[in-house]
Amino acid sequence: MRWGFFRYLGDRTLMVVPTLLSAFLVWVVLVGVGVERDVRVLVLALMLAALVFGLVLDYGRRSDFWRSVSRAVGDAADDALAVSDLVEEPGFAEGKVCWQALDAVSREGYARATSAMREASEYREYIEAWVHEAKTPIAAARLIVDNNPGKVSSDISRELIRIDGYVEQALFYARSATVDRDYSIREVMLRDIVSDALRAHARTLIDAGMSVEREGLDVPVFADPKWVAFILGQLFENAAKYRAPEGSSRTPSLRLLASRDSVGEARELVLLRVEDNGLGIEPQDLPRVFDKGFVGKNGRLGGQSKSTGLGLFLTRRLCGKMGLGVSIESEPGSWTRVTLAFPADRSHYVDYLD
Repeated sequence: MRWGFFRYLGDRTLMVVPTLLSAFLVWVVLVGVGVERDVRVLVLALMLAALVFGLVLDYGRRSDFWRSVSRAVGDAADDALAVSDLVEEPGFAEGKVCWQALDAVSREGYARATSAMREASEYREYIEAWVHEAKTPIAAARLIVDNNPGKVSSDISRELIRIDGYVEQALFYARSATVDRDYSIREVMLRDIVSDALRAHARTLIDAGMSVEREGLDVPVFADPKWVAFILGQLFENAAKYRAPEGSSRTPSLRLLASRDSVGEARELVLLRVEDNGLGIEPQDLPRVFDKGFVGKNGRLGGQSKSTGLGLFLTRRLCGKMGLGVSIESEPGSWTRVTLAFPADRSHYVDYLD
């Protein structure tokens, strides 16, 4: 809110009005006792001059403080707790009380933020430790079923794969919820990341009868390969889960196509399109697919009722942390396409984050 002299006068109404009334009464009294006009004018002028002088001096010392507070609020829009650090303690009583209140709120806010960050870090460390511990019996169980082939073992193996996927989701969800930068951006071939993700989810894609087509993946990108592989895994799982139903005239397929965009410009990108020919997404659901827990119409149908709604939510969150772009398009009953945008080189990566 703008600070000005007239606003200050409005705030001082309870002081100015009584003073003017007092000057009027003094004038009436002086008239009543027969004081000469020149003397009455002089007395009234001295009273008004004293009032104006006091208001100007008071406004001067207060305006510096309130204007600095207003500037600090604007400068610290993303960190309101820093306002007291940007403003000097004033010399008048009300200002001191205000500044001390701001300082107390700031200290308490920083203390709570620090405590929350510490708890989040401890939670993430616990989840990471739990995930590593949980993976051991999962791997052992998968080894047992692999050594004992059969229909029951095959069914158990599928469930173990699902459990392993949920464990991975828990790990990356915990990592995505912290402010720590625990990912490593480096140059890596997009082909290698895609291959790792396909190997990790091969059983799911094979069980879904999906054919995979890759094109133009021999390009370098800057990203954390493990995080991107996890993101692709979520997209592969969705493609398999929401594939065309049995009896459909089209064979389930997954297409991965890389291309360059804005070549030669400051923000040159490598675009990776992951497209399937499954159920698609209803238009009314499309704007919300990245929301946490949202599963949409198809996710509520039949066997998909147990969808967590976390896959695309984590996709967007992890992309945001790495400075990657992500978008989605779909035609209901026909196809869904998710596009990941990677900065083309390291310098562009920094600009992309900015």
